[in-house]
Amino acid sequence: MKEKEILEMQRLIDEGVRKAQYRLLQRAGAAGQSLVVCRGGKILELVPEVEPSLSDRDSGDPLARRKQR
Repeated sequence: MKEKEILEMQRLIDEGVRKAQYRLLQRAGAAGQSLVVCRGGKILELVPEVEPSLSDRDSGDPLARRKQR
């Protein structure tokens, strides 16, 4: 592979990871939970802001909602 192709592939991978992290943080916020992560060798607890417009029925784990039906 050429250097340019490698850099483009790495950019796409990094973008995908950022999107996945964002979605995980959004899901945790909707479920009223926090995330514990390791960044730079330190353990951090991320507490997402909760949007008041989200209802309890629509938040959290989709499998848990399916079991409630």
